[in-house]
Amino acid sequence: MTDRRAAEIMYPNQGGDWQIVLMKHPILHRGHAFLALVHGNEIVSELHGFGYSKNTGDRQTLATDGADLRGEETRTNLGTEPLGILKAGSREEIEKIWAKGAAAASAINKGKFDYKAHDPSYELGTDGGQIQNSNSVAYTISKAMGVEADADRVLQEKNESRRFSGWNRDLLDPKYARYVTPPVFPVRDAP
Repeated sequence: MTDRRAAEIMYPNQGGDWQIVLMKHPILHRGHAFLALVHGNEIVSELHGFGYSKNTGDRQTLATDGADLRGEETRTNLGTEPLGILKAGSREEIEKIWAKGAAAASAINKGKFDYKAHDPSYELGTDGGQIQNSNSVAYTISKAMGVEADADRVLQEKNESRRFSGWNRDLLDPKYARYVTPPVFPVRDAP
């Protein structure tokens, strides 16, 4: 966390310069959505979804299908752009909401989800079949925070609704039909 100003210490519930912001990292014609905790003009923390290799455990720059999908609170050096403010308020209020998002990221990790980057049918206007990726994590976190309607509104206002394949998938909904990577069988009859 950042240093607190004297006014914040004396009047901790005053002001509204803490924000939760929906951010994007463009990837060709698609993108990676995540949430940022912002104080003034400074990004304090970020909540992302990332793919991790099942073999090495390393975070993948561009995750591949079948990787481990994880939620993570971190700071990145991604080239990013803010899409819109989802919630603003006092430090105390915003940090309570942020904690709900961090708890959702932890619950996603406990759920052991497989990564499914994209589905060609998404380019044809469908919901993309079984896409389950970083954008699904961002949506799930926004829903846990209670700001998913604001996120949807921001995406519509910015005409960005189709940029984030995997959005609108609540990984923690008990009725959610998760993607599971098919097993890899050894090839035994190749010449």
